[in-house]
Amino acid sequence: MSKGDLTYWRGSSFYVNPTSRCMNDCLFCVRHFGEGVFGFDLVLDEDPSPEDLVKAIDNTWDSKFDEVAIVGFGEPLLNLDAVLSATIRVKELANVPARMNTNGQALLLHPTREVARELAEAGLDRIQISLNAPDPDTYLQLCQPKLGRGAFESILEFTELCKPLMRVELSAVDIPGVDIDACRGIAERLGVNFRVRVFKGPEGALDGIFRTLTT
Repeated sequence: MSKGDLTYWRGSSFYVNPTSRCMNDCLFCVRHFGEGVFGFDLVLDEDPSPEDLVKAIDNTWDSKFDEVAIVGFGEPLLNLDAVLSATIRVKELANVPARMNTNGQALLLHPTREVARELAEAGLDRIQISLNAPDPDTYLQLCQPKLGRGAFESILEFTELCKPLMRVELSAVDIPGVDIDACRGIAERLGVNFRVRVFKGPEGALDGIFRTLTT
């Protein structure tokens, strides 16, 4: 069993933490500034199995929850099978909307699987894909993807695949040096929603990120 919290919550929102691993090292990531959120420890020593994640959901679910977010402290699609099992289970427990936050590199992670369709068939209603940059160069600087320069275009392709299957929302963190209007323009071109996210790290960290993007 993984050390760390596999589920967490705030108010009526229930969150699922399938992994604390990620293939990006985004300069703005909350992982640089703490080990969890809302008072929960989200750093896992290993990914939970699908069975362990479902068990954690069963042990912590409450009828007060009216939405489920598969977010966690890493990239959920690194533990795809557990994500699918978790989505199916929460839909069995209650008729509540289920969403997932991802960096959108599913096609690079799982080239032989139809990830968008699998997520939709499991019951995922909405997916928020972290775009964070208007072009590949900025994405490389800001998000430092381990899967390389092709990550940016792969995100756009995955967005297109998700669009007919569920509600899709591209997002970007509001950081000096990032052209938010250009990011919004990409979402409009693809015909999906767009959301601006707030930077959740210490204010002083923004200066270092801005210097990185402008040098």
